[in-house]
Amino acid sequence: MTEDLPHEILQARVKLMLSEPYLASAIARFPVINAARMGWCDTMATDGYYIYVNPGYCASLPNEEISFVFAHEVMHCVLGHIDRRGQRHHDLWNQAIDYATNLMLVELGLKMPKVGLLDRVFRGMTAEQIYERLAKQSKQDTSKDVVGKFQSSSGAGDEQSSTPDGGAEVPASAPKGWDLHIAPNDLRGLSARAREFPSADERKRMRIAITRVMSDKLCGTAAGLFESEIQQARGSQIPWRNLVSRFFTGLRRDDYRLIPPNKKHIWRGIYLPSMGAPGPNHIVVAVDTSGSMSDRELGTILGELDKLRSATECRLTLIQCDAKIQKVEEFDEYSSTRLDRFKFLGGGGTRFEPVFDWIRDQFRQGMFQLDALIYLTDGFGSFPPKPPPYPVLWIMTSHSRPDVPFGEVIRIDRPRFSNAS
Repeated sequence: MTEDLPHEILQARVKLMLSEPYLASAIARFPVINAARMGWCDTMATDGYYIYVNPGYCASLPNEEISFVFAHEVMHCVLGHIDRRGQRHHDLWNQAIDYATNLMLVELGLKMPKVGLLDRVFRGMTAEQIYERLAKQSKQDTSKDVVGKFQSSSGAGDEQSSTPDGGAEVPASAPKGWDLHIAPNDLRGLSARAREFPSADERKRMRIAITRVMSDKLCGTAAGLFESEIQQARGSQIPWRNLVSRFFTGLRRDDYRLIPPNKKHIWRGIYLPSMGAPGPNHIVVAVDTSGSMSDRELGTILGELDKLRSATECRLTLIQCDAKIQKVEEFDEYSSTRLDRFKFLGGGGTRFEPVFDWIRDQFRQGMFQLDALIYLTDGFGSFPPKPPPYPVLWIMTSHSRPDVPFGEVIRIDRPRFSNAS
């Protein structure tokens, strides 16, 4: 189908495959259609499988911006954004997926056209989380007036029309942008889909195959940018317990040692090295007791950390802190604890500095060394001006602060918290 496209568009497509190798397999897989004579696509569009291109629009853009918009459409297909909409309000959803896609591509170094949705406050959030934020900002009001205001202020939008077969409903005031998202049952793509259009299950299998290739070619920060969205595209999420375990056991001890020996076998008269499993020697867990998380949520997370601590024979320091440190407790490698049943103190404001200051003071006094700090919080509080010289993991609910100045973040979906596994 690409044979109908002008040379400039074909050239931009090939350059994108060469410059962004993680996109190459996806670009080659999704068909491209010249939409110049279709009458409804003035820019570019996608229905989750086909990518529609208007050559007249592309002629108005520099080559690097053509590549960005093309990559934008490809990512909508790769991440299953059209299929993931479900029953969400289409205009807010269209904005959410544009925010998510544009931010990822910009952070990967592509140049976005001047008109488009971009806000770094959404960094690290999935399209679903961005949608919730937009819905909350509009006070759950998805009326046409509010949506129109969102789009007009952003300078980009989506234009979808009502269709007899249940396609998206469209506000008349929706302005044009450089990107259209049409539903799989939208009549505007009917002529293309008459040739070939995979089913929802086939599209999902295709996304799984493509995202595996992408994950292999992305590394470091770039891989992190895509992880949550890729998991959503595959139709499943990595359970939060697995993510915590991966972080915990990834903190490996330096070496086996006989001083102290493994206490589990001393009673048998057998002296074995004390490192029996991969994992850290000493973890500090700080709990934000200002009320940002419920006791049930805190208990569930602490219970999971307690299991990991026991399995890896790890010392644990538990700090309760709101605006100041309320309590510090120490547990050795073999202490019998029930952290899931702890009673928490505090309830005031939130400051994170006291915990980092306390750890720094312990360092200076030569009291201990730690492998990592795990902080349970919603992230709304004051941070230290500089990151510490040790790993930090923030465990937050999905409705918490969208970004943190340092450390890794694991988010827990609050509505399904009790069923997380």
